[in-house]
Amino acid sequence: MGTPKITNGIVRAIFEIALPSIAVFLGVVYAQTAWGDVVAGFVFLLLTGIMLLSIYLSAKYWTKTYTAGFVLAGLVLLFISPDITSDLVHPIFGHLGTILILGFLILMLKLLGEKLGISTFWEK
Repeated sequence: MGTPKITNGIVRAIFEIALPSIAVFLGVVYAQTAWGDVVAGFVFLLLTGIMLLSIYLSAKYWTKTYTAGFVLAGLVLLFISPDITSDLVHPIFGHLGTILILGFLILMLKLLGEKLGISTFWEK
C-alpha cells in the first residue's frame, strides 16, 4: 500500500461527514423508538462526539496531504451536504451536531497547521 494521497483524505471526509455513520443512525433510531425524541437527540450528539474524537485521535498519525484532503473536503461538505438528522431528531440537536462538526473541523485545521509547521499562529 502506498502513501495516502489527498484524494484518500477527501474520500474519508465524504464517508465521515457527508454520509451519516451507520452506528449513529441506528443508535438514534433505536433511542427514538425506545425513549423519544429528546433522548434520541442526546444519543445523536454523544455518538457523533465519540466518532469525531476517534477520528481526531487517529488523525495525529496521518500524513500532511491526507489530513489536508480530509479538512478541505470536510469544510466544503459541512455546508453542502443535506442534514438528514433533522428528520430524525429535534432540529436543535441537528444544529448542535453541526456546531460539533464545525468545532471538530477547526481542531483538524489546527492539527494540519501544526503538521505544516505554522502552529505559531495559535500560540500567540
